[in-house]
Amino acid sequence: MQLTQVRSRLFRNIVDSGDVAIAPDVTALVGKNESGKTALLTAVYRFNPVYPEHSFNRGQDYPRWRKVQDTRSGEIDKAKPITCSFELDDDDLKAIADVLGPGVVTDRSYSRSIPYEGRHTADLLVDEGVALSNLYADKDVPPALRSVLGTRSMAAAVEQAEGLEVPEDCGYTSEDVTGFVAAAHERLTDSASAWQRAVRILRTREPKFFYFSLYQNLPGRIALADLNGQEEQPGASPKQTARALLELASTTTGALSAEDFEERKAELEAVSNDLTQQVFEYWKQNQDLSVEIDLDKTTVNTPNGQQAVATHLDIRVKDRRHGFTNNFSARSSGFQWFFSFLAAFSEFEKYPHGVVVLLDEPGLSLHGRAQADFLRFINERLAPVAQVIYTTHSPFMVETARLDRVRIVEDRGPDTGAVVTDEVLSVTDDSLFPLQAALGYDIAQNLFVGADNLLVEGTSDYTYLTLISDFLKEKDRTHLDDRWRILPAGGATNIPAFVALIGSNLQATVLIDSTPAAVAKLKNLTGKGLLAPKRLLTDTFSDGVKGSDIEDLFSPGDYLKLYNAAFGTGLKVSDLNGNDRIIARIGRATGASFDEHGRPADALLRKRDTLLPKLSETTLSRFEQLFTAINQTLA
Repeated sequence: MQLTQVRSRLFRNIVDSGDVAIAPDVTALVGKNESGKTALLTAVYRFNPVYPEHSFNRGQDYPRWRKVQDTRSGEIDKAKPITCSFELDDDDLKAIADVLGPGVVTDRSYSRSIPYEGRHTADLLVDEGVALSNLYADKDVPPALRSVLGTRSMAAAVEQAEGLEVPEDCGYTSEDVTGFVAAAHERLTDSASAWQRAVRILRTREPKFFYFSLYQNLPGRIALADLNGQEEQPGASPKQTARALLELASTTTGALSAEDFEERKAELEAVSNDLTQQVFEYWKQNQDLSVEIDLDKTTVNTPNGQQAVATHLDIRVKDRRHGFTNNFSARSSGFQWFFSFLAAFSEFEKYPHGVVVLLDEPGLSLHGRAQADFLRFINERLAPVAQVIYTTHSPFMVETARLDRVRIVEDRGPDTGAVVTDEVLSVTDDSLFPLQAALGYDIAQNLFVGADNLLVEGTSDYTYLTLISDFLKEKDRTHLDDRWRILPAGGATNIPAFVALIGSNLQATVLIDSTPAAVAKLKNLTGKGLLAPKRLLTDTFSDGVKGSDIEDLFSPGDYLKLYNAAFGTGLKVSDLNGNDRIIARIGRATGASFDEHGRPADALLRKRDTLLPKLSETTLSRFEQLFTAINQTLA
């Protein structure tokens, strides 16, 4: 099963987080310190934790400022600090069918809520009648009895069967009915309902949740004897991390401590080479490092006064640049964290029903570039085998190409508490800062990496151009040339500064509406040779519409689909009057000026799989014409 949604209510500084959609691969909870990111991650972890002792505690976890009033009103008894929703896969349905027969579960959605005290509640659609019918599918059930098997309650089916009259010429006797009813009673008495049994099956198939702020770093030196002790859960201790390291390298303590020198040395070198290859596939900060595993034997005094030889595993790091080795524990905290996490990950891949990896502010001790390396590790190594949810306030942990993964966490005060949203326009600048910084860093990188830059006004322009170009490219139609780097400037008035910054060193094309002040400044830059006249594209969005925007490339019907998806409205083309800008027409229809350009673009980004294929030929042809005009400005 796959986690699809979480919701936390009345937990620490969360009153109601709202429904938080979880991506099938990676979800980023972004927000400033004390916003509620850790609280949400903790609540999610306790849903099905790898360490069962982590549970909810009303005295410690309930919001203090509401505790008295909620106790008085009884609201505290209804609190559900975590609800997790899942989509069942074919194996889940088969596991239920193997016990209850086919067709019992009528929907793939499954959710479970955990209260502070009392029983968990689950939501699963089950047809009890089908389950009862499956139970006697291979028996000669009287036809009249089959008519009562369709009821959704097993108890109701038995009750109806008890009162059933037996026709004289039906081919079976009252004893047949009595036997059937007795069997049904036994089934009802000795077993739970089909719903209860199905939920119990799914409970055993829920993924485990691993919370990684508690992770123990790998020790640089450890006695081999300690690694042969009792197995622990991943991350439970530094010793278990070391066991995971040996598992990652496909070796054992016995192989590492072989009596024969050549055999032992060969195993140590093989392990060292394998670990070096795995670690430095993702650690790009210093490629002159390598991992070396060695053994050290020392004489120790035993409790009974005898002397014995103890063998220790030494994890060392060789620095070829400076020609020395030192113990793993002497390396930077960032390298220790990265290496330790990689070691532990090998343990997660063994869980039969999957894992959800929860990372609280991962890689804080890593340099910005190293955080980007860790993001690549998440995408390439973690995400293919586990869902990942991580919190961050670092712009380097935000992927500008995957903003659809971002959920913004913000504490809105005692009345509302911490909430989670994917609507970037509804949060404060402080909460939005990591996204803005990430976008700014991405722009800066593109300015000095790509020679051909397409400057646009805002992120909505970026979203429309990128998504529709990719869509047309898949259909082998006209699209943006792959050389373009699209850079949102944050508004038309910022574009002249961008052009001046780029200067004559890099090529840039400017796509802008007919904002008079910005166009005048840009034309002034063309006179100074900072921007070629052919690379200034204005009034390209729609023929004959004064001051047209990129939204005017959409047919009115197409844009209303995005608008309605964004705002939950039902505007129709017949509601619009006039032939001017679509934004102005919507404003007249709603009675309020419309300036939230980003939300329809965000709706297209998040629902691209359903909205893009529905775009009309009129819209696609207009974007093709724009892409042709843009591509013609390439050097």
